Formats: sequence, C-alpha cells, structure tokens
Amino acid sequence: MLILAIETTGPLASAALYDDGMVSLVKNDSEFSHLSECVPLVEALFKEEGVSGDMLDAVAVSCGPGSFTGIRIGMATAKGLAQVWKKPVIEVPTLESFAYADLPFTRSTVICPVFDARRSQVYAAAYRRIDESGSECCAAVMPNKDVKTLVPEGAYALDEYLELLREAAWEGDTLLFFGDGSRKFEDRICAFLEGPCCGEAPGIEVAFAEDGYFLQSADNTARLAARLFEEGKLKDCFTAQPNYLRAAEPDRKKNNA
Repeated sequence: MLILAIETTGPLASAALYDDGMVSLVKNDSEFSHLSECVPLVEALFKEEGVSGDMLDAVAVSCGPGSFTGIRIGMATAKGLAQVWKKPVIEVPTLESFAYADLPFTRSTVICPVFDARRSQVYAAAYRRIDESGSECCAAVMPNKDVKTLVPEGAYALDEYLELLREAAWEGDTLLFFGDGSRKFEDRICAFLEGPCCGEAPGIEVAFAEDGYFLQSADNTARLAARLFEEGKLKDCFTAQPNYLRAAEPDRKKNNA
C-alpha cells in the first residue's frame, strides 16, 4: 500500500508517504506558505523516496477543520494530483489524525486536539487508542488498530469542550493536548481541569505535547489514511470535500445579510 498524504490545515505544510507501514515525511519551516510550498514538497518527497504518482494507491489529504485557506489549498492540490494520476482520494479528519501520532501513548492517555477557531470557539475532539479486542492500547497505532472517540469533533466554546472532556475522562487519565489552541489557552485549560469540580478534585492530569508534535503533520495523516483505505473509504477528485465544521466568515456574513 503506497499513499501520498498532504497536510496544509495548520501553519506548516507537510507531505508524507505511507509505504506498507513505513512513513517518510517532509515539511516546510515557513508558516502559511502552503500555496508556494505544497507541490514542491511532494516533488521533493517523491525524489527522496524514488517513487512517482503512477505508483500510488491513493492520494490522502487532511480535510479539516483548520485554516480555511489551508484546507482549500490542500484539497485542491490533492484533487488535482489525483485527477492527473487517476487515483482515489482519501479525506482524512484532521483532529482524529493526532491519535495516529508516533508517540508512546498509554492506555490512560486521552488525545485532545484543540485549534483556535476564533469567534470565542475552538475546533476540538478527544480520542483514546484501542486494540482490536476493544481494550485500551499503548502500542503504536497501525491500520489494524482503532481509535475510540470520547468527544466528537465540533466547534465548541472552550469551557463547553473542557466540561465534556472532564465527563469523558477516567480516574487516572492524562489529558494530552495538541494544536495551536492548546498553546493559546494553556492557562485556561489548566485552571478549568485542575481545579475542583462540585467540591471534588477530578482524578486527571493535564499535559501538553512537545514542540515537534503539537501541530498538524502529514505523517499522522498518512497513518490514518492507511486505515481509511483498508476500510474502503475512498472518494474521487470530483466528490472529495473539505470539512470546515462551520461556515467561513464571508459565507456567514452573506447568509446573515
């Protein structure tokens, strides 16, 4: 299985190849330069790995939520390449992709991606890795592993999301936060989750992903894409769609006019 994955929903664009369990990654180091960097990243990755578009089984793209402009660039690039190479497209949920990071998650880790959605909201969700038998899993996630959704992806007020997290967490869990929102709202997250609830302190810990892991990355996209490919969740260059979670600002103003 050979899948190209494109990630442009965050500040740094990246591309990855999933090759039967092995993942190679390239990313840029300048923020929000997706339009000029996306295709060159793919070209550099192909050259480095010695592959070409006709060898692929599918083109995967992180479909959102995230930066509206970034989502559009990634989706347009993936659909264009898929059309040229006559390959299916895999829509990869951006928030869920964090659950496929190459990190030593334990059975008590709750994966909590949080993006700053502005307008007093965050895009957020929460996940826990499980193995094929349904028990919690601390091994690296591969396509034959699964992820349990604890809080569904959505656009939430921050306190609303954190309350859902607190209700879903187990005693002894570590809530591990990812995404730009985790940095922007770190103090509020800690104050809400580490404080008393109804007179009793919740038995959970709060942690934040390190610099190399807290933003979106195409290697995570590629691992989730492999699972979706095996499940037959494929689109084509005409039917693949972004997932914004809410209307863009110009569309919202137009609808309210």
